[in-house]
Amino acid sequence: MTAMNGKVGSQSRSLLLVIVAVGAGLVGVAGYWSTNEPLDTDRYYMHSSAGAVMFEHRTHADASDGCESCHHDMFLSESRQACDDCHGGDFTAGDFDHDELKAIEAHTCGTCHQIDGSAQAQSCRKCHPAAQEAEQVIVACIKCHDDDYTPDLLTHDEMQEMHVPGCESCHNCRSISEVYHEQCNRCHLAEDSERFAAGDGSVRCEMCHLK
Repeated sequence: MTAMNGKVGSQSRSLLLVIVAVGAGLVGVAGYWSTNEPLDTDRYYMHSSAGAVMFEHRTHADASDGCESCHHDMFLSESRQACDDCHGGDFTAGDFDHDELKAIEAHTCGTCHQIDGSAQAQSCRKCHPAAQEAEQVIVACIKCHDDDYTPDLLTHDEMQEMHVPGCESCHNCRSISEVYHEQCNRCHLAEDSERFAAGDGSVRCEMCHLK
């Protein structure tokens, strides 16, 4: 209520202060509750010497060709689908070697291999070291075997079944930074080059790495 002299009366002023105080209290309580309830953003912050990278898993999973793009260990050779599920009965996997099957553009690992339901998605750092151990991608067979051993004695699937620990038994896994950069930049530059590349075509590191 306004007094005759045009000033707000003391009663109105007190009521206004109470409303402001209650409103501020409600905002504070709402903020407290919201910080205790985890937001379902599916975001991860990956630490890096170049600055942490905020990674939205759901967004990337929806845009990728399949889980196997990153989670290789979820696809096992023994869970392979029969060729005649998609092809005629006269077609067998032996008609092609593994590299030829992977080279087919429409194929992903999930085309032939079923997801192992018991396998848990692992961090890339489980297999990929901070620095690549050697430039040679394939480990020399004589590192573990006699001189008369050659890779053609076994198929790739047979090797996978024998070497339970993982691909690193035969492969020198590339460094974690090299893998991340290749995976991320390959897609970012193809899908949104104006955002992720500078005018000269170089990668804009600051678009992923937070300072």
